[in-house]
Amino acid sequence: MSDSFQKTTLPSGLRVLTSAHEGAHSATIGVWLHAGSIYESSREQGLAHLLEHMVFKGTRRHSMKQIAASMDVLGGGMNAFTEREFVCFHVKVLSSQAKKALELLGEFVTQPLLDPALLEVEKSVVLEEIRATQDEPDELVEEIFMENLWAKSRWGRPIAGSLKSVARFEADDVRGFMKKHYSPKNCVVVAVGEVNHEEIVKLAQRNLRDLPGKSERKTSWPDAPKVESHRNIRRDETECAHIILGTRAYAFDDPKRYASWTLDTILTGGYSSRLFQEIREKRGLCYSIGGLSAAYRTAGFWAVETSVAPENVAKTLKIIARELRKVKENGVGKNELKRAKQMARVNILLAEESANAKMNRLARNELYFGKQKSPRETLEAIERVTLEEIQAVAHEMFDPSLLNLAAIGPIDEKIEFEI
Repeated sequence: MSDSFQKTTLPSGLRVLTSAHEGAHSATIGVWLHAGSIYESSREQGLAHLLEHMVFKGTRRHSMKQIAASMDVLGGGMNAFTEREFVCFHVKVLSSQAKKALELLGEFVTQPLLDPALLEVEKSVVLEEIRATQDEPDELVEEIFMENLWAKSRWGRPIAGSLKSVARFEADDVRGFMKKHYSPKNCVVVAVGEVNHEEIVKLAQRNLRDLPGKSERKTSWPDAPKVESHRNIRRDETECAHIILGTRAYAFDDPKRYASWTLDTILTGGYSSRLFQEIREKRGLCYSIGGLSAAYRTAGFWAVETSVAPENVAKTLKIIARELRKVKENGVGKNELKRAKQMARVNILLAEESANAKMNRLARNELYFGKQKSPRETLEAIERVTLEEIQAVAHEMFDPSLLNLAAIGPIDEKIEFEI
C-alpha cells in the first residue's frame, strides 16, 4: 500500500501536495480553502456557500458563458462544495488538460466578478435550494438534528443559510468574506493521478498568487461546541416518519475515534449490523437504517437514521435504545469486532484506489495537522481497538444527557424511550 506524496510550501504560505498514481491517465485537482460555514458571523449565515456558487458566474477575464464553454471542453467534471470547515473547488480531467484546469480554478478563486446583478440571480437559486430542503423531510430532519445537537452554536447552523440571511446579502458582503478568508495561508492545492509535482507547483504559484485575502495568519480552529440533550419532533403529514437519534462523538485527532468508528460499524455498518438485523430483518419495521457521522478538527458526532411507518416510531426508538444500552452494559462480541475491523480494512484500501478519495485525505490531513497520517497508520490504529475500548466509548457517547432526537412526520410529540 503506497502512500507516496510530495509537498511544497510556497513563500506566500500556500501549500501544494501531489501524489502520482501509476497507470492513471487523469488528474484530480482540488483547491481547498479554510473558509467554511463555521467561520461566518451570525449575520453571515450562508455566505460561504453563496460565494462558492458565485465564483462560477464569471470572472474579470471571462464571462459566465465563456467559462461554461471552457468547462465543457475540459470534459471530466468541475464542481465545488462547502462544508462546515472548508470550501473545495475541484476537477477531474485528462492529465493533458491539467494545466488548463488549474488555470481555470485559479481564475475562479482569485478573480471572480461578483457582479451585483448576477448575485441576485444566484441568491434566487440558493433560496430555492433552501426551500427544496424544507420540502424534503429526509433532508430537513438532518438540519433539525444538527441544530439540536449543536444548539446556540455556529456549528449547528445550516450550511446554505436561512431564507432571511441569504435574501439580504449584497456584493460587498461576498467580497468581504472572500478577502477575509481566501488567503494563501488558508489554501491547499492537491493533485492526484498522472501529475508532475514541479509542474503543479509552478501552476499553483502562477495562478493562485492573487488570492484576495492578505492575512498573514492561518484561520484558527473554533472551540468544540457544547452538546446537550434535545428532542425536536415536528408533526407533518408525510407518508413516513423520518428519525435521527444521535450524540456527541470524537474529533478527527482523538484516539477514541477509532473505537467509535468500529462501534459504528457494529451497530449500523452493513446487512449484518445489529440495528439492521434487529429492525429490518427480524421485524420489517423499515427498508433501510444506517449511520450518520462526521469527525471535524475539534468536534464530532454519531447518529442513526431511518424512516418508518408512523405507528412504528415508538417501537423502533425503543429497539434502538435497547441496543445502545446493551452495548453500554455488555459490550460487543469478539466476532463482531473482527468483522468491523475487516470491513474497515476493505473500505480504507478500496478508497486508496479512488483519486478523489485520496485528494480528500491529503487535503484534510494537511489542513488539520500540516502533516499526513497514512492509511497504514489508520489501519494499525483500528487493529489495536479492544473490546474494552468500545464499551468505554459507548458509555461516553450514549450518555442520556447527550442524546438528541429529531423526527418529522404524523407522530406523537411525546414519544417515550430510555437508554
